[in-house]
Amino acid sequence: MSQIVEVAAAEHRHFGALVTIRVGQQPLRRLTPNEAGILSRALAAVANGSSAEKTIFMSPIASDHEFEAQVQDEGVTVRAADGPEIFLDWTQTRILAEALAKLAG
Repeated sequence: MSQIVEVAAAEHRHFGALVTIRVGQQPLRRLTPNEAGILSRALAAVANGSSAEKTIFMSPIASDHEFEAQVQDEGVTVRAADGPEIFLDWTQTRILAEALAKLAG
């Protein structure tokens, strides 16, 4: 995907198939495929201008870390309690949304 964001398929002994996201040096987040699909649609909607949301927040069931992104004029800033804020421009945001959608399938 990019050096900033890694999206991958994973397996969990209790949850089964998962999608993992690592944004920069932030903690790994684990999402169910359904959560990955929801997050994908939310990111795509703000990136394409079809949503006026200013914050995207998700507390994934299989993860110890939430996903929070503040929508800016030129992209989103992904925040984590245990890591630095990472800015993703609209191109990177769309790529993340597409990668999530692919694995949510």
